[in-house]
Amino acid sequence: MAHSIVRTFLVSGAAVGLMASAGACSCSIGTGSHSVSKSDVAEQIKAKMTDASGNKPESVTCPGDLPAKVGAQANCEMKVKDSTYNVNVTVTSVDGKDVKFDMVETVDKDKVAHIISNKLYQKVGQRPDSVTCPDNLKGVVGATLRCQLIDGSKTYGVNVTVTSIDAGDVRFDFKVDDHPE
Repeated sequence: MAHSIVRTFLVSGAAVGLMASAGACSCSIGTGSHSVSKSDVAEQIKAKMTDASGNKPESVTCPGDLPAKVGAQANCEMKVKDSTYNVNVTVTSVDGKDVKFDMVETVDKDKVAHIISNKLYQKVGQRPDSVTCPDNLKGVVGATLRCQLIDGSKTYGVNVTVTSIDAGDVRFDFKVDDHPE
């Protein structure tokens, strides 16, 4: 591969995803322990989240209970009509037994990397050797993610920023660093 792929790019991408009835949702669940059970979190996702067509999830899987601590997070998986979506749940406040958390769509990190690779191919006619992202991209305008692009022996950072969300489509721009790391 000729290694001239990396130039300064500001490119847009999009991933189709979920919708919540009002963007990120705040939910409150009384709890007697120091966590919200994964089944309670899953029930809140089922009640509040839909796909872009308004379909409710058939199932939701969360990895474990959500600690009742501000900033605690869980990444759950929601299935709607043969499609799988990621939902990030983050505790925003704890007041005694009252735990509030936001739920927001995320775009799978591998999907973000794939979109970046495809967009670069469309721009310069070749793909980088690899693109990897450490986390899923939160579907919130202004959310950022720092990915890594390998082109030959050089490694570049890639800044990803969500620019808009329209009917479940998470649109983002990305910029490849001017110089290798």
